[in-house]
Amino acid sequence: MSSSRHWGLGLLVSVLTACGADVTPPVAVEGRDEVASAEQELDGECTADWAANPCTVADSAACGTGSPGVDSPNTPNNCELGGMKCDPRPRLCNRNSKTLYFKTTSTANIYDSLGNVMGTVAAGQQVRINLGTRKTISTVSPNYLAMAFSAPTNNGGISGWIRPDQLDAGYTNIMNWLTQNYRPAPDPGGTYSDWYIIPSNNAPYEGLHITDNCPANNLAVHYLGRNGRINLITNLPGKGSPTKAVYPNNTGLNFKRAQVQHSVSLPLYDCSSGSAVQVSTRLSFLYGYVQSGHWGWIAMPNLSTTSP
Repeated sequence: MSSSRHWGLGLLVSVLTACGADVTPPVAVEGRDEVASAEQELDGECTADWAANPCTVADSAACGTGSPGVDSPNTPNNCELGGMKCDPRPRLCNRNSKTLYFKTTSTANIYDSLGNVMGTVAAGQQVRINLGTRKTISTVSPNYLAMAFSAPTNNGGISGWIRPDQLDAGYTNIMNWLTQNYRPAPDPGGTYSDWYIIPSNNAPYEGLHITDNCPANNLAVHYLGRNGRINLITNLPGKGSPTKAVYPNNTGLNFKRAQVQHSVSLPLYDCSSGSAVQVSTRLSFLYGYVQSGHWGWIAMPNLSTTSP
């Protein structure tokens, strides 16, 4: 990777006092739906060292340089998230408060990518926003929505779409910041095959980690079906893997798998001994889209070539 800063996994604790101010974490328990993408050690920094990480300088947005036709994460369809130096990738920095939190100014719904309400965030709660994605849902708003990460809802911590006009920084600021050095997942080109989203069998993956950084708690099941839905991620674990779209997994939605991109299988680890031990089980991902223009990766246990 060309980024000068390390993209590994780490603990969220290191950023909860970001930007020289105390930050109160959300009150909802995230474990119910998504500690997901697992707080990959937040790159960049909406931190007290503001001068060294300015919001006026673009961060690296390098993609893999290998062939997409082989089983390797070093593919042009696996890219860093872009953003600016101040952005704690894979999240967006609130330039006003100099934290990675945005406070709800009113009750706000969290939506899946079809416009279904998954939960509601009370006014005055703190929400994080993912880089690399935005979307319009006509039944929700004529304006772009932002992807909230593990928002503290009445149904637990849920990642999904939120209206930026219901956050303290306001719609214009959030969209301006989100689109600085904006790098969505790339269009792979070529032809597509039909796959279908199904409920996953999580049993073979329970308790296994998708990286060898055990304290990060980046579990394989974070990328599988939970609570009746699955996530499409912008890039693979190791480069942030933030949620880019959220879909129900019980309606047989069509996933267009990019034929040019080989499946990518990642090693899994058993951390029960306190250190990472690689196991024979691996977790594979496919690249494509459910809704045109929103490309990303979905773990293969969530998919079938047979329509349910």
